[in-house]
Amino acid sequence: MPSVLVVNEISTEREEIARALEGEGFTVVQASSAAEAVREIWGGNFMVAIIPTLLTGTTSTALVSQVGQMAPEIETLVHGKNDEIPALVRKVIQIRDGEAAA
Repeated sequence: MPSVLVVNEISTEREEIARALEGEGFTVVQASSAAEAVREIWGGNFMVAIIPTLLTGTTSTALVSQVGQMAPEIETLVHGKNDEIPALVRKVIQIRDGEAAA
């Protein structure tokens, strides 16, 4: 089952995205910070990392770059607070099915 890393400092937002992905059959690992995301990437095997536009102590661009250096096979999706979760989930499904790249 494909694994997705959901990074978000706001637990309700992170959990909402995770539930939507789990409903589509994905295994989801949640990270509440950029540092936790990095630890999870070292220990896991992910197809996609979903990263918010706003992070404390770093930027989404910096985290995307770090993920790309650590594990270039992981597709990264940056999402904003106003992005619709169904659209985000569809994008992950398209990546899983080989229909799209991030």
